[in-house]
Amino acid sequence: MRRTLPFLVAAAVLAAGTAWAGEFDLEAAKSTFEKRCSKCHTVDRPLKKNKDRAGWEKTVSRMVRYASGAISEDEAAVIVEYLSRVRGPAQ
Repeated sequence: MRRTLPFLVAAAVLAAGTAWAGEFDLEAAKSTFEKRCSKCHTVDRPLKKNKDRAGWEKTVSRMVRYASGAISEDEAAVIVEYLSRVRGPAQ
């Protein structure tokens, strides 16, 4: 899964078309992040960290494995994009 997540993120971006290309819905992504990630831990836990996209891809990939099917590939891509935007290395 570690090698496929970057591909899946790219595929999700392409599949989503203009919704991702010009207007990422940050509020919808936040909702997905909160809904999925809060099942196992508080949402403030990842929001205390800063990582580049590769770091978030690695973390989310690990969480997808731990969650045993509770996070879809599309949701994982949205969560990576959301965390990269709000908790990137420059934050």
